[in-house]
Amino acid sequence: MRFDDRIETVMALPATGAAARAVKWRQLVDLLAQRREGEGGRPLHEAFAWLADHRDDIDPSVRRDIARSLAGRGVSPDLLAFFASDHASVAAPLIAGARLDRDEWLDLLPMLTPTARALVRHRRDLDPRVMQALTSFGSSDFVIAGAVSAPAVGEGPALNPAAEEGEAQIRDLVARIEAFRKHRAATAPLPAPEASGPVESFRWETGADGVIIWVEAAPRGPLVGQSLSSIAGRGDHGVDGQAAGAFEKRSPFRDARFSVAGSGPAAGDWRISGVPFFDPATGSFLGYRGGARRPRVDEVARTQSSRADGGGLFGTDLPADSLRQLIHELRTPLNAIVGFAEMIDGQYMGPAGISYRSRAGEIVEQASRLLSAVDDLDTAARIETSRLNLEESSVDAVALLCRLHDAYERVASQRHSRIAIEIARDLPLARVELDAAERMFARMLAATIGLAQEGETISATMTMGRLGPASMLCLSIDRPRTIDGLDEAALLDPGYSPDGDWPGAPALGLGFALRLVRNLAEAVGGGLVIGRELFSLYLPPVDAAERSTGQSV
Repeated sequence: MRFDDRIETVMALPATGAAARAVKWRQLVDLLAQRREGEGGRPLHEAFAWLADHRDDIDPSVRRDIARSLAGRGVSPDLLAFFASDHASVAAPLIAGARLDRDEWLDLLPMLTPTARALVRHRRDLDPRVMQALTSFGSSDFVIAGAVSAPAVGEGPALNPAAEEGEAQIRDLVARIEAFRKHRAATAPLPAPEASGPVESFRWETGADGVIIWVEAAPRGPLVGQSLSSIAGRGDHGVDGQAAGAFEKRSPFRDARFSVAGSGPAAGDWRISGVPFFDPATGSFLGYRGGARRPRVDEVARTQSSRADGGGLFGTDLPADSLRQLIHELRTPLNAIVGFAEMIDGQYMGPAGISYRSRAGEIVEQASRLLSAVDDLDTAARIETSRLNLEESSVDAVALLCRLHDAYERVASQRHSRIAIEIARDLPLARVELDAAERMFARMLAATIGLAQEGETISATMTMGRLGPASMLCLSIDRPRTIDGLDEAALLDPGYSPDGDWPGAPALGLGFALRLVRNLAEAVGGGLVIGRELFSLYLPPVDAAERSTGQSV
C-alpha cells in the first residue's frame, strides 16, 4: 500500500472522542515517522494540519511519550519541526537524538523556535557549519519581547519615572544574562570525546526541568534530552519512580533504574544517582548532577542470553530493540486493517453485501491472529532486554484453565482429536499476573492440540508438584505423538513448527511458543520442564498468609 493510501486510511478513522483522537494522533505520527524521502503529497499536508489542529487535545505527557518513542530514529525534518514547535519537554527527546545531515539542519534551523534552537545548542555532535549557523540566531533568540522603543523626534518624553526604572531593570537583566552566558562558556568543562567502546559509567547534569543537558564519558545522542521528571511507561525507556519522585521533591536519589534505547555503547540498563543543586545567591533550583553505572550482577534478573542452550530468545542476532521498533511499525497498519474490516462487517458505514462482510470477517480473524503474534514478539523482546514488568496478583488458575479448555476442546473436535483435563482438589491460587498466566496456558494448549493426530487424546493434569525444593502448581500436558523422539534442543528451535496451519495455532512456530512460555514462567518464579512424555509448567502458589487476605482475579 502506498504511503498516501495509508495516510488516507488513518485520516478516515473517526475521532469523535478524546481516546479516539489520541489513537488517531499516535497512528498518524507513526506513519509520518516511517515516510521515505520523496513520499507524500496532499494527504501528507492534510495529516500535518490535522495533527496541529488537535495537538492541544492530546495530553502533553502522551505527546512526550510519543516523541520519546521516535528518539534516535531517522525522522524527517518536517516531523522534527512539528515536534520542535511543541513544549520543550515534548521536543527535547526528539531534538537530542535527531539524525539529520548538515544541509537538512541548515534548512531546518530558521523554522525552529528560539526554545527549540536552544535545545539544538546542547548537541555536541553536529557539523561545525550547523553550530556556526546557530550563532547567527544568537541576538534574536535572546531578545526580551516587549522592549520599549525610543520616542520619535518632537514627541517629547515617552517614559514616566516608573517606566524608565522598568527599562533600566530590563537592560540590567539582559546584561546579567549575557555575563552569565560568557561565564558559563568560559568555565564549562570541555566536551569529553565520544565513547567508541562499551560504556560502564558516565556523569550527567540536567536543567531545572529535569532534562539531561550535559554528559561526560558517554555518547550524547541517546542521553541528552532524557528526562528525570516522569516515570517511563511499561516497557519504555527512561527512569523509574524513584528518580521521578525524588525530582518532584528536589531530594537526592541513589541507584534508580534508567533505561536507554538503541544498540550503541550507552544503550541498555543503568543505575543512576543524583543530587539537586541550587543557585547559591537566590536558592533557586537549577537541576541535578550525578553519575551512572551499569547494574551489578545481583541487580539484574537472569536473561535468556546467558543460557547454556545457546542463542537468545529469538535464536537470531537481531537486536531486541530493533525488533521492538519493527513491532511498533507493524501494529499501526494491522490496527487500521482490523478497524476498517470491523466497520464493514458491522455495516457501520452503510449496508454491505454478504460476500463483502464474510471477507471482512476473515480479514478481522487473520489480522487479529497476526496482532497476537506481534504481542508475543513484543513480550519476548521485553524479556530479552529485561524490561518486562509483571504485576503479581492472585489468579484462579483452575478457573482460567477450565475456560480455555472449553475453547480449545471445540478446536480439537474439529481436528477429530480431544483434550482431557484432570484437576486436583483444593488447589491454591497462583501468584502470577493474569495476562501472563493466560498467555502461557493458551500457548501450551495451542501448541499441543495443534500437533495432535486424528483420534489422539491429549491428557492434561493440574496438581501440586515440586520444582527443585519448591512446591508449585503444575500443569502437565502430554507431548503429541508427532514430536516423539525429539529432544529439548530440537523443540526449542525458534523456527521449528511441524504443523501450525490451523486457527489458533502458534503463528510463530512451536519452538518460539515453548521458549516464550518458559521465559514467562521463569519471570514469575516458575519454570517449564520439557520431559520425554510431558510438558510441565510450574507456577508459584499464593502462600497461606496471602490466601487469608487476598482476592483472586
